[in-house]
Amino acid sequence: MSTRPNRPLTLLLLGALASSACPGSDASTEADTGATGGSATDATVGADPSGDPSTAASTSTTGSSTTAEPTTSTTSPATTDAPTSTSVDPSATNGDTDTGAPGLACPLGDGPGVSQLALAPALFSAGDDPSDSPACAIVNPERGFHGFTDLRDLDDDTLDGIAAGGRSVVYGQVLLSEYRDTALDAVVLDEIAAGFDLVREHGMKVVPRFHYSNAMNEPDAELPRILEHIDQLAPLLQEHADVILTLQAGFIGAWGEWHGSMNGLDDPGPRKQILDALLAALPPERTVSVRRPSFKQQAYGGPLTADTAHDGSALAHVGHVNDCFLASDDDFGTYQEPGEKDYAVADSAFVPVGGETCAENPPRSECPSALAELALHHWTHLNSAYKEEVLAGWQQDGCYAEIACRLGYRLAALGLRWADAAAPGGAVPVALELVNDGFAAPVHARPLVLVFAGPTRLEVAADDFDLRTLRPGESQTVCVDAVLPADLPPGTYRIGLRLADPAPGLADDPRQAIRLGNDTGVEWTEGVNWFEATVAVN
Repeated sequence: MSTRPNRPLTLLLLGALASSACPGSDASTEADTGATGGSATDATVGADPSGDPSTAASTSTTGSSTTAEPTTSTTSPATTDAPTSTSVDPSATNGDTDTGAPGLACPLGDGPGVSQLALAPALFSAGDDPSDSPACAIVNPERGFHGFTDLRDLDDDTLDGIAAGGRSVVYGQVLLSEYRDTALDAVVLDEIAAGFDLVREHGMKVVPRFHYSNAMNEPDAELPRILEHIDQLAPLLQEHADVILTLQAGFIGAWGEWHGSMNGLDDPGPRKQILDALLAALPPERTVSVRRPSFKQQAYGGPLTADTAHDGSALAHVGHVNDCFLASDDDFGTYQEPGEKDYAVADSAFVPVGGETCAENPPRSECPSALAELALHHWTHLNSAYKEEVLAGWQQDGCYAEIACRLGYRLAALGLRWADAAAPGGAVPVALELVNDGFAAPVHARPLVLVFAGPTRLEVAADDFDLRTLRPGESQTVCVDAVLPADLPPGTYRIGLRLADPAPGLADDPRQAIRLGNDTGVEWTEGVNWFEATVAVN
């Protein structure tokens, strides 16, 4: 697919899911090299033409290791007149709808029977400034400025107010000062659980931090007590991991920031014991974030690379907290060791980075430096309330809106290419080009699902594509041979993209699904990005 010539680095990811339409596509290449392949396609069919969920049907597709599950969504999108360009090869309009035509398989090029949809989203990385556009007002999960909450004393009004400000993430303080010398009891565990439940009910994610000290010269707890508390918290963390963006390491020292311990915990040995315990308390898809890059390096080595980024190791499950961003040359002691900042830059491409500003420090804390450093360190979330003077300076100098729009990922579609006709039992190759215009890659893996809505609804997952590999400033083209069930009702099917949260309890919550940052040409309905693209099934 051709795109505008002045795009950032383009990494083409052209892979074919094995199907009857693309024999021999059994090779698999790592996504970071620019190719993806696979042998399984997940297809979900549901909702009869009337849209009545009571008559939804589940149909299995045929293919190599193919599974089918019923869908719970019965919403059919309405077609809108979007200012985009859709082109169809003239030779494809001759009425021939044979999906078995040679060449209609991934990778999908120009030719008879292939339609194209060209989109032109406004991108910061292309020199545009969409910061004041509706596309930058989109609230997406697991990214952006975060609000402050007390997870032990959380209420609906607090979260409603944060959500009204366009936030999807909250910092969750859990102060445990009265438990320094005793085990956690049912009272505090119930308070924490209730806080997690409220976060879930409001469609948000939380960054929790457990700590005993809320000021300098206040004591933390002794190491055995901390490990006991982590063991007690483990069931809660497992149960509510779906709403945890990342867990800040906490526990040690003033504010849980891993300095000023009054129990001798400011050493690599105790720090690693606590990190090991926290990682063991969390499910493998969640991370722990530490206050200084050297703390991670001392415990697990690194930095991460594209080859080790998602290998399941402890190294791959530790992110970064910077609570004095831009405050001095070393961010008030964040970078103390030789090469520590270089380590942070390299490692931050693959793990969550968050925190807050803490002091004015012009020109380093002003807009030009802030934008450069946020991009360099791949920031995902940032405190919206502190430091007030720094944030006010960004607003006054005109970069606050851009920062709000670019924190974390900012995904947009550059174009779509697909076979415009198919037959039941055949396959529809679809190539979708996505770009990341944010500061960071998505923190968590989530399925990329093509949705076909017509007389019924079909969902096909690109199983071997990892959204976390969509790096800032890069685009990737994902090509999927969508296998159609043999009993798929004929008709016209509209093509959409679903990027839902993989957690079972959140998968059907549109607030937890990713909405594309296209200002025109993409319609958002109930968690699905719909394109002006249709395929005729005959």
